[in-house]
Amino acid sequence: MRTVASARNALLWGAVIVLVLVWVLRDLVLLVGYSVLLAYALLPVVTAIERPFGRRGPRLQRGAAAAVVMLGLVSVVGWLLALAVPQLAAQAARFASGAPDTLTRLVQATRAYGAAHGLSAWLDPAIEDMRVNVSGLLENLVGTLAGWAGRRLGGLGQVLELALLPLLAFYLLAESAAVRLSALRFVPEDAHTQITRICGAVDRALRSYVRGQAIVCLVMGVVMGAALALLGSPVALLLGLLVGFAELVPYLGFLVAAIAIALAGLSVDPIHALAGVATYIAINWLIGAFVTPRVMGRYLKMHPFIVTVSILAGAQIFGPAGALLALPGAAMIQAVVGELASPAGSTNEELPPTPAVARP
Repeated sequence: MRTVASARNALLWGAVIVLVLVWVLRDLVLLVGYSVLLAYALLPVVTAIERPFGRRGPRLQRGAAAAVVMLGLVSVVGWLLALAVPQLAAQAARFASGAPDTLTRLVQATRAYGAAHGLSAWLDPAIEDMRVNVSGLLENLVGTLAGWAGRRLGGLGQVLELALLPLLAFYLLAESAAVRLSALRFVPEDAHTQITRICGAVDRALRSYVRGQAIVCLVMGVVMGAALALLGSPVALLLGLLVGFAELVPYLGFLVAAIAIALAGLSVDPIHALAGVATYIAINWLIGAFVTPRVMGRYLKMHPFIVTVSILAGAQIFGPAGALLALPGAAMIQAVVGELASPAGSTNEELPPTPAVARP
């Protein structure tokens, strides 16, 4: 009993130390968290490549399979950025050059509507104020966005972090056992068994999160890409990919995707922009109401209230970047607490799954 109590006290003090380090090293925690999520997302692909081709085919080593997957991912992301960034920049420039004519047509149509319905005395002063202030507002908005992008991406530290992300994920994929053994050396030997149990629970929680989130992103990207193609968007495929990846970042991802859809639609006409944004809002609500709670509830076993609070807490502590890690972090905490509360030697895999919310 005394040994068990001492082990639990050591774990408690270890948890306190970890929380302090998480607060002090917030940027490093975000980088490691992203690399862990990336490794878990790519793990099924690495496992599939590692298997032998045919019954007697050669088996690829884990390190080689991880290298192939990571190089392929970096190449695909680089190709997509090289393809998407010039197109989005051209569309933004086209929108900026055509914005005065679009604004003039909108002002004329609004004034004609006001004159036809006897609202000119109220609409004309508001229209004049908008016409005078909108150019300055757009300039300030562009300057603010450019400054924010420069602060986030212009520093050497941010560039190095982006370069280290695939490297850390590669180490986790290729040498996960060695990384685990090396990390255990920082823990007293008496606590190794308990730490191993906790790591197993965290592993199951992260796998469940990745499966559920992958399904939600795939459904959202495919449905929205098809809808934009039907609406005649010139970059429906790229916007579908963006919408799918935007699901990884709650709230902020929605805002970024909506702005991109609006800019792409405005390159055609304002009606396309309005229809695209309205379609995105409707599809996002439908999937968020009927698909996401069932999928994430099945894999994470969390109530939507806990999911929302976790996301808000992650954004409050780590900023917008923490919203991505909030849900897997909550799943990890839930798994750790459940493992510590369960009897030694038992695992959560032996228990039947329970739904997050009662279904009608």
